[in-house]
Amino acid sequence: MANKIKTAGKGGFSDLSAATRRAIFSVCVLVALFALFAIMSPDKFLAATNLQNLLQQVVTYTIIGCGLSFCLVCGGNDLSAGASMALSGIIVVNLLIMGLPLWLCIVLCLVMGILTGVMNGFFIEILGVVPFVATLATQWVYRGMANVLVNGAPVYTTNIPSEAVQDQFYLLGGGRIGGDGLPYSVIITAVYAIILGVVLAKTRIGRQIYACGSNLEAAKLSGINAVKTRMFAYCISGLSAAICGILVASRLSSAQPTAGNGYEMEAIAASVLGGISILGGEGTILNTIIGALMMGVIRNGLNLNGVNSFWQQVILGFILLIAVASQTASKGGQLEGIKRMLGLNKAK
Repeated sequence: MANKIKTAGKGGFSDLSAATRRAIFSVCVLVALFALFAIMSPDKFLAATNLQNLLQQVVTYTIIGCGLSFCLVCGGNDLSAGASMALSGIIVVNLLIMGLPLWLCIVLCLVMGILTGVMNGFFIEILGVVPFVATLATQWVYRGMANVLVNGAPVYTTNIPSEAVQDQFYLLGGGRIGGDGLPYSVIITAVYAIILGVVLAKTRIGRQIYACGSNLEAAKLSGINAVKTRMFAYCISGLSAAICGILVASRLSSAQPTAGNGYEMEAIAASVLGGISILGGEGTILNTIIGALMMGVIRNGLNLNGVNSFWQQVILGFILLIAVASQTASKGGQLEGIKRMLGLNKAK
């Protein structure tokens, strides 16, 4: 009987993958945060309109975070996502002002987003530039292009010739089911996240992305085309930024060259908080969704309780530091200095 009990216990929490354990922990933290803010300000926080607004705010973290998850899992990074988002919004609104059909403007904008990913991948995978440096440089390029196209001024959707097209475009990012129900942008985000989740978890290219992030040299020796695989990850990140740019421009009825400033950092933070490994090779789209919800709940709850936006940055920064430190420690980070400081490293 004792042996049966031991055997049954082997499939416990410790046998789960690191990303799954972090996801479970993040869900518990998310529930605790939700309960905390619900107790602190139940009338405001639990109001249907506030919960809808919270979900709409999470859209940007989720979409950009899902794209960045592909880069993080394959061992890369993308600091240009926010600038690519701004450029996408400006391009789609300018094309609409020129009188092109809405569907064609969206397709062209998405193609442009993929091309930004190709450019990032070219410098990183073909020329061998470090991802941090390459995407920091392209961030300046995309942000500069966004400013050049509009001379640093915002572009408004009220300049679109057709009022019908104005209304159709607004529905994408600002419309709600039945006029006051769930935002369409939340539904678009959910569908997109499911598609990317399936691609990363169930397809051959997804398995190759995990392999490249876990051990790049081993992946190459096993026959995986690492350049093609990692290039695909950067294209997904660029595509995600373009989708986000379209939705944000739609919701705000304008495209601004300063849009998306710092969004890539918040999306990375959301991914890491949800359980995506900053060191590569671990994590799922579900991790990113959980992290995005955590970011949204924290920001929304702090706003409702009158916490200064600067203090919010401090709080989120410390939370991110703790999340990254816990990942590094679990991967064998050097804790000898802390042990010596606490007097725990005693001679045997």
